[in-house]
Amino acid sequence: MSLITITPPAIEPVSLADVKSAARIDGTEFDAELALIITAMRQDAEHRQGRRLITQTVELVLDAFPTTEDIDLLIPDVQSIASVKYYDTAGAQQTIDPAAYSLDSDSTPCWLLVVTDWPTPKDVANSVRIRYVVGYGPAAVDVPSNTRLWIIARSCYALDKKDPPEWIDRLLDAETVHRAA
Repeated sequence: MSLITITPPAIEPVSLADVKSAARIDGTEFDAELALIITAMRQDAEHRQGRRLITQTVELVLDAFPTTEDIDLLIPDVQSIASVKYYDTAGAQQTIDPAAYSLDSDSTPCWLLVVTDWPTPKDVANSVRIRYVVGYGPAAVDVPSNTRLWIIARSCYALDKKDPPEWIDRLLDAETVHRAA
């Protein structure tokens, strides 16, 4: 089972100007490095929180449909299902009619609920692909302020090549997905 980014976010949740203001940088000499740092910090925040921040498209790849019927989409804030595809027993890729499933976007993480039974896919690796749109929204302001502040603070410390104080990481706690063991 893997989760692949198909379309990355169009923007970052914090801008170069946000970080430069916090770091009190007036010039442009650090712009290229900061752009890389901001993206890395967003990706780190997504990893730590178990969610995607800005709207993006991902694909969950499975070897088969689960025997428990419903599919754990692994992350919250799923906005829509783009497609559910699988390779049939003859090896041809099929797209499942959206009427055969529904999205539970209220749960954390979200679930894909089957209305009828899942078809039988070919017994090969990566035979099932579920593509969906996920994230808080398309704009930086859609991301909670504590997460945005974490990215800004971590970016400033990364630029200075210093370890941040421990309390900064606690900014992510409120939005972190905790999975049952």
